[in-house]
Amino acid sequence: MSQFYTPFFRFFFIFVSVVMVVSCSKKDATVVPNNKPKSYDDVSTVKVENYINRIYIDLLGREPLDAESIRDLELLRKGDLSIKSRQDVIMRLMTDSIFVPGDSSYRRAYYQRIYDLTKARLLEGASEEEISQPIGIAQFSLLTSRLLGDSIGVFSAMATIDRCKNVLKSRRAYQVGQIQIGDMYAYMLDNPIYDVINMNSFNFVNASFDDLFFRFPTRDEFSIGFEIIEKGKGGSLFGGYADNKYAYCQMLVKSREFSEGLIKWCYLTLVGREPTTQETVNLMDDFYKTKNLQKVQLLIMSTDEYAQF
Repeated sequence: MSQFYTPFFRFFFIFVSVVMVVSCSKKDATVVPNNKPKSYDDVSTVKVENYINRIYIDLLGREPLDAESIRDLELLRKGDLSIKSRQDVIMRLMTDSIFVPGDSSYRRAYYQRIYDLTKARLLEGASEEEISQPIGIAQFSLLTSRLLGDSIGVFSAMATIDRCKNVLKSRRAYQVGQIQIGDMYAYMLDNPIYDVINMNSFNFVNASFDDLFFRFPTRDEFSIGFEIIEKGKGGSLFGGYADNKYAYCQMLVKSREFSEGLIKWCYLTLVGREPTTQETVNLMDDFYKTKNLQKVQLLIMSTDEYAQF
């Protein structure tokens, strides 16, 4: 009996296996019903105009002119309010170098806005005159020190002048690609204005962590940072090394935590909330490598959440 039925059962087993494979293949090809792209036909003109206003305010620090609003409304409607059409409007304000009355160009106004926001975040919005004031004092000290043959005084005065000029030049340098956004932040930390706002090494270390990372340093981090700033003693944080204030600031802005902090800042200023863990992960690797702040802003500002559609 076993010899008679063995071929039959073997054939039966093969047949059932083939049927199961075919069934699984058909199941994988099943199309989900009603899986259509979102339609924005019901979004009111007022909502679209409000979106345009927000883009201009966040990127340029001003509302659009009537002609600009009409132009961008037409572009968005023509593109059915798609993500691409939104990004086209945003990219124009970030990159267009054509002359615009009052702004010089959208591109220049955009980088001026980044510069102003960074000053507001780290230097309490100090004016150009306030940042320039220590330069005049240092230049007089430089002249006096040279006449007296005081090499230490000469070095100190020149360092003060350079620290202030780094801040003042950072907008233009960032715009033309000479520096990255992290360098601008480092200059905003390492200057006489920030020193006055956060007097002494104790406050400086705490403030630098809070301003960049939205947290205070751990006990070990504070101890290392304090030794670097106060005593010029070499120390390592976030995989970097520093033995002076300038190197300390550069070490912080080159860390992954700085990138995470800047992503968090973008979400807080643009949509009024912190990013989720997944949102941070989605942006982190690319931003840490490229420091492309414009791409982070572009992706956030082209979402339905930001647009409120």
